[in-house]
Amino acid sequence: TDLFAWRNLTSYSNKYMTQPGGGLNNLGNPDVAWEKNYSTNVALEFGLFRNKLFGTIEYFNRDSKDLLQNVPISTITGFGSILRNVGEMNNKGIEIELGSDIVKNENWKWTLSANAAIIGSKITKLYGGRDIVWFDPTGGDDRARFIYREGESSLSFFGLEWAGTDQTNGKNVWYTNDGTNGDFIFNGKAASYDYKKAKQTIIGNANPKLYGGINSDVDYKNFSLGFNFAYKIGGKLYDSTSKDVADDGYYWERIHAAYFTENSWSPSNTGGSYPMVTGRDLEDVNQISSRQLFDASYLRLKNISLSYRLPNEFLKRAGISNARVFFNGSNLLTVSKYKYMDPEVNQFGTRGWETPLAKTYTFGVEFSF
Repeated sequence: TDLFAWRNLTSYSNKYMTQPGGGLNNLGNPDVAWEKNYSTNVALEFGLFRNKLFGTIEYFNRDSKDLLQNVPISTITGFGSILRNVGEMNNKGIEIELGSDIVKNENWKWTLSANAAIIGSKITKLYGGRDIVWFDPTGGDDRARFIYREGESSLSFFGLEWAGTDQTNGKNVWYTNDGTNGDFIFNGKAASYDYKKAKQTIIGNANPKLYGGINSDVDYKNFSLGFNFAYKIGGKLYDSTSKDVADDGYYWERIHAAYFTENSWSPSNTGGSYPMVTGRDLEDVNQISSRQLFDASYLRLKNISLSYRLPNEFLKRAGISNARVFFNGSNLLTVSKYKYMDPEVNQFGTRGWETPLAKTYTFGVEFSF
């Protein structure tokens, strides 16, 4: 949190007419106050069947008041936003972790564990009662827009609902969501070719329904094998790279992605799922549409490790107390409906041109003397 958000700040880093010059670089809000959090946690830790099955179950509830948020303001001020206390939010959920020593004897040991979190985050009150539209802080207005609305998720994407492509003419279709019949009915809902007739609405939620991990560790004599999986079920992600390489002509000077050109509608490809590229998209409206939202669910093999510990009888002769040969691999396998880039995104459910997580392979030998 900016400790000086309550006051105006001046910067003297620029010059004016060859002389030292100053300018306002922070628009203060004298009414801003500290955000307050009230938390309750209840946990149960257990072990059953002589601790063969073990785990923890934890319930938590956190109410946040005087929620701090950068709120867009008129750019006539020279600034795009100001920090304000905007409302109240509730976060609650259950976190469960279970584990078991499935096999445990002189030669074998297999431990399997899994954890899951079900968390809900909701805006419970907005001071003034009005919705607040805000931008992804990791990318400004070049990325997603969110909305704070009473009773809705704290990470609700806000924009136009893209209905798809009309296969008869290759045009974009927008659901109007304004209570009227629109210009026509498309897939059972009121729609229009003109996005200006469509009302912006909540188009998705970045919060997943469930997320967690699965771990397996197997030891057999001197061999060890371990797996670590991460998963997420539900929620949406916003891909800002999609608007750059799969637009309708706004970025006419850029190269389109192969998945877009191969699936764009044309007279010879009337089954294309993307609209016809016309070169007349002058407003980049798809930036704020559900067309850039994708299913955020995935299953990823985060880590795999295989090692062999050399027998001590061979090591003692060389004056070595311990030696191990190992292999580690990271991010080697990912299963997801989202195929274009990395489905593991930031806490706001968005991604841009950041370098995705790389696959890594590590081989090594460890010695202890």
